[in-house]
Formats: sequence, structure tokens, C-alpha cells
Amino acid sequence: MTDSLSLPRKYDTGEVDYEQTYIPMLRKRFPDILIVDVAMGGAKITDLLVQCFYYKQFKPDLVFMQCGIVDCAPRSFSLLEKVLIEKFRLRKFSRIFEKKFRKFRNCTYTNKTVFLDSLLKIRMSFENVPFFSVGILQVCEQYEILVPGIKKNVREYNHILKENTNYINNDDFPLDGIISDFHHLNELGHKLIFEKLENVINAQVGSDFSSKR
Repeated sequence: MTDSLSLPRKYDTGEVDYEQTYIPMLRKRFPDILIVDVAMGGAKITDLLVQCFYYKQFKPDLVFMQCGIVDCAPRSFSLLEKVLIEKFRLRKFSRIFEKKFRKFRNCTYTNKTVFLDSLLKIRMSFENVPFFSVGILQVCEQYEILVPGIKKNVREYNHILKENTNYINNDDFPLDGIISDFHHLNELGHKLIFEKLENVINAQVGSDFSSKR
């Protein structure tokens, strides 16, 4: 279960093809395992929670979730305020204050209480199934300058994931695996996430698939 991080995309200096993303890499690596991808661009954890109604019927042996940056990124306005701004056509006016408001208001699309509650409900949807969360990628200094407060938020939301799931740490994730928007994966980034998930699957499923390299 992911937001747009598992999906192919064009970026300023290249393009990640579908075959270069970590889901098809895992399918190729483990051809005898049914790997189902639930990917929603711009998804909050609450959006992924809604999808559990359907995907728990697959009765999976393992569940991985990669999300959180959409939830925790500091914003100038809340989702409700954004709706009202668009409704009353105040976008041009709101842009004047956007940068200052982001720094001082630190609105998030999903507060920590809702994030934790949604996470626990997702985990309960797959009761007795090993549930892994992929940590939100580390934040570089340029991203912190662009979005003040993002480092602190990522650290706090990752702590929630760490305390309540089998946590796959990305604090040491190399910045050259992330494209210039500071949070999406390039080809190297997908390969590194693939390797982390591959290690987990091998440890959980056993060595039966080692010969399929």
C-alpha cells in the first residue's frame, strides 16, 4: 500500500519506467508470490485505510505500507481551508501569504492523532499478518529551507510508524536516490527500496526463493 512513491514518473533529469519501480522488480524476483500493489497518487493514510475494505479479502501473508509525507508535510492551509479558498476563488489572494503561513501555522493534512488512529485501523484490518511500514525518506537541508518544519514532522510521524509496526528505517537513505522534488524516488531509490523489501520477504518466507535470483 503506497501513495505515489511506488509509481513510475517523469522528472526533471530523467524518467522512471514501470519496470524500474520496486513493485515489478519484486514480482520478477519472486515469481511464485502474488504481489498486489495498492498505489494512489497523493494518498493520505486515511485514503489507504478506505482501501483495506477491499484488499484484506486477498488474505495476504505480508503487508507493506509506504506513506506519510502527504500526511505530515507542513502546509499553509488545512484541507477545509483549501476547499473554501477554491470555492470563493481566493487562490490569487492566498498565494501572497502562503510562504509565511506555512512557516508559522504548520498545518498538516493528517494530524498525529488521526495518523495513529488510521494506522492502527489498517493494522487491525490485516489481523495476525506481519505488517511492515517503510519509513518516510530522510529530509535534506534544501527541503527544510523550502518547507520549514518538514524535518521535525517526518521525525515525529516516523516515530509513530516505528512504535506501531515492523518498521523499515530510511533515516540513512541516500539523497542521490531521491529526485529534485525531495521526496520521490529515482531509479536508484527504487532499487534500494526493492532490496529492503526483498530482505524482509526472504526473512519472512524463508530461503525457498533464494535460487530464483
